[in-house]
Amino acid sequence: MARKSQRSEEPTGAGEDAAEVVLRAQERVADVMGEIAEFWGFTRTMGRIFGLVYMSPEPVDQSSVRTRLGISAGSASTTMTALLDWGVLHREGRLYVAETNFFKLITAVLRQREAARVEHGIAAAREVVGELRRADQTDPAVRFALSRAEHMLGFFEMGGSFLEAFVERSPIRAILNGLARTASRLRPAPLPSRTEAHPTDDPIDDDPVDEDRVGGDRDPYERIDA
Repeated sequence: MARKSQRSEEPTGAGEDAAEVVLRAQERVADVMGEIAEFWGFTRTMGRIFGLVYMSPEPVDQSSVRTRLGISAGSASTTMTALLDWGVLHREGRLYVAETNFFKLITAVLRQREAARVEHGIAAAREVVGELRRADQTDPAVRFALSRAEHMLGFFEMGGSFLEAFVERSPIRAILNGLARTASRLRPAPLPSRTEAHPTDDPIDDDPVDEDRVGGDRDPYERIDA
């Protein structure tokens, strides 16, 4: 009976080569990140490269990325340069490591791309409102169109304000801090070859947020590293 109990406690796939399990996990994460990247309007290759580097236990070179993902040298070079510009990857000499702070990645996208789109929408809505306000206000169709345009503009401006607050270290981040505190404890494993954490892996401060200090010098969200 004892032998049977010990046998039942063996992990599933215990006889499988650990390296194969890791390789399969890397490929799966690369595919998932590729799908997410496409959803956000980026290329699938950008997501796959990030997923592969993120799951790699050692910094990787461009050649390894090309081989693992089966992409051309030109595609790898162009895409990895773009990922460096976005802050998704970081260079260490000729090697690459992945940014592990997902909140930082999301806010970078919001700041660099989505904010510009929102601002463009606000500017266009203001032009429409201005043109309608200069039109004949005795015309019911003009008044209706103006009402709808003003409603739309108000929504766009509110969305723009929220986006700015979310991205620019505003007191609203204190609200998000409570939601993300649990996620901040789920830190990615450091690269095994290192004795010190990567610069992107900021230390966790488990002190609770002092809500009375929100809006002061302290940024209650600067520690979030999901």
